[in-house]
Amino acid sequence: MECPACGARLASCAVRGITAEPQALVVKLACTVCGESSVAIVEREDDKAPAFTKDDVLDAHDFLETWQGPVADLIKAA
Repeated sequence: MECPACGARLASCAVRGITAEPQALVVKLACTVCGESSVAIVEREDDKAPAFTKDDVLDAHDFLETWQGPVADLIKAA
């Protein structure tokens, strides 16, 4: 994202979520270059992956409950 005031590229720490709606996110932007703060509406794209289902969470819980290896191997496998 870019600062709407000066055009500087915003660091990820300068973007904070305010609320999430089904079709959009409302975020606060804080530019460390010019010092301006603003609010933006970011529309969600329709082609994104579907949200996790309850079954997805339960499957992950079952998997992690039996995982015996180091966390680094778990992340690498994903």
